[in-house]
Amino acid sequence: MVRVTVLKNADLLTMNDGPVTKHGDLWISDGRIQKIDLYENGVAGSGAGEFQPDETPEIIDCTGCVIVPGLIDSHVHYDQSYMGDFFLASGITSVRSMRGFEGHARWRDEILAGKRRGPYIYSTGPVYDGDDPTIPDNDNVIIHTEEDVEEAIRYTKSHGFLWMKTYPSIEPELYLYLMRRCRQEGLPVCGHMTKKMDDRILADEGYFCCEHTSSLPSDPETIRYLAESGMWFCPTHVVCETLPDYVWNGKQLKDLPHYMDLPECVRTHWEESNQVIIANYRELNVHPDFQTIIDRGKTFLKYSNNVMAGTDCPYPGIVPGFAMADELEKLVDVYGMTPYDALCAATCSPARHMGIGEQKGRIMVGMDSDLVVLGGNPLENVGNVRRIKWVFQGTRFWSDEALQQLLAADGEIKKEEIEYILGADGRPLG
Repeated sequence: MVRVTVLKNADLLTMNDGPVTKHGDLWISDGRIQKIDLYENGVAGSGAGEFQPDETPEIIDCTGCVIVPGLIDSHVHYDQSYMGDFFLASGITSVRSMRGFEGHARWRDEILAGKRRGPYIYSTGPVYDGDDPTIPDNDNVIIHTEEDVEEAIRYTKSHGFLWMKTYPSIEPELYLYLMRRCRQEGLPVCGHMTKKMDDRILADEGYFCCEHTSSLPSDPETIRYLAESGMWFCPTHVVCETLPDYVWNGKQLKDLPHYMDLPECVRTHWEESNQVIIANYRELNVHPDFQTIIDRGKTFLKYSNNVMAGTDCPYPGIVPGFAMADELEKLVDVYGMTPYDALCAATCSPARHMGIGEQKGRIMVGMDSDLVVLGGNPLENVGNVRRIKWVFQGTRFWSDEALQQLLAADGEIKKEEIEYILGADGRPLG
């Protein structure tokens, strides 16, 4: 028998009607939104959907709560199994994974089949780059020839990955070949732009998304050119702040909220990795004017709303899932976005970018029932996305209490109990 659930007496932030909520009941069943009954004069009855269930529905009282679409983290490295619970506990029901191997394709399929708990995965293939001596212990896939490009396309498409991801040291002639071949194959290219030619050339070739504010060029007119070309942009502001915070300003990982929820082996790895990162940056005396980097992102947003919220977790200091609220607050406080626009960057906008805008990212009849019930209105304070009461993902759902129990169990697991995705060299990622 198919379960029918009614989220009753809720304020619905549909992400389809602007920055307003609508009061009513939301009917979900079989992984879809089946019916929306809006209230008039305190009485339910007007709305969309002709759903007539054959069974008595389960009622969840959402009085005083706001329901938003499931959040999408648009820049993650979902390489370790424990992360799945952290995403769900933060209201993240889908992720845009920015480095994909066979293991990611397997996890993606297992999650879709209900055999694994975690956010739905939409992934790039591996990271492709040219020779770059500035990256220590470089585990990216290096391409030197057109044959390497063809193999990269074959691998990416054969695993059902949606994008090609590039780093900036690919030689110009080879980069142009890659862009042309990916365009022919219908494979959008995203990543860290280029160090070796004019970024406007990449825009002309159809480069799909710039990852990180720090990857944007310094010239405001070039940034405007990229924005007006239709390129997407994922600022990942919080991870960019780790450089001044941890390298120069003495911030400590142990002071992070939810840090102690992480498995002990992850915390140990973060502390060791962070010390190496700090030493490398200090040796190179990398101490950029961070306001200049912020200004680049603000320039892009001046000319385009093709923006997505992403965290780059689990980089040391970026707690999977929970960093999304921090990122949304930065989009509001640093970049000047409204709370609604920031929420768009974590719901309907990435869904549109990912080609799933008719399935996810909005609350409408027929859409997937990926939903988050919040105890506060994120239009009043975007940080209210932390106030989770329930998380729904397709046919599955969890109360906040159940999610907290999952986190508590994750905090006790040993390293050998964590599943790691293997990279191109056969070593565990992360």
